Amino acid sequence: MRDVTYRVHAALMIAVALVAACGGGSAPVTPAAPPPAVVERSAPARAPDGPYNACERIWCLTHEANYDLDHFLTGHVGWILHDDGHGDVFVPKNRTSGPAFPHARENVLLLCGAHVHPYWLSGRNGPVTRTGYNVALGYPRAHFATYGTRIPPCCLNEEGWGFLHASAPREYRFGDLTAAGEMAGSGWQKVILTRRAP
Repeated sequence: MRDVTYRVHAALMIAVALVAACGGGSAPVTPAAPPPAVVERSAPARAPDGPYNACERIWCLTHEANYDLDHFLTGHVGWILHDDGHGDVFVPKNRTSGPAFPHARENVLLLCGAHVHPYWLSGRNGPVTRTGYNVALGYPRAHFATYGTRIPPCCLNEEGWGFLHASAPREYRFGDLTAAGEMAGSGWQKVILTRRAP
């Protein structure tokens, strides 16, 4: 038995020596570094004086670029509106200058910094409250009185885009899982990730 163990051990040592000898004299090979991935979540405007987008993304007046909805979920307070001449645009709440949007629809999305709320700018001015307050919304009645219902996190893209572009927004069915399922894959698209040349 000892003789078999000795032979196996000797064979392994010879194999290691041969492998080491084959690479003798050459520099160690280092793997090539992959090109750095650039996560560009923004896109430029479609035209300098024309539309910002074709409603596939949202133009941010703060950062002057097109983004998907995720960009606006934190750190942005204001409205996302649809203007027939410019596309979908985020307008900060306290802005004092910038372009006007005379062809904006009255149904908008109000961003409070934590949620996305359907909202009316004119006519019946104010929040959408027809769903009524309930504890499942996750915020107090005072927040509901100011901002109204929120679009559930599971359906932000589909329901937000659907409400903003609905032909009859006052009849839009929030929380309708069938309608949200039919809209799966539509809405504001994420920008395609690209790689920057080294």
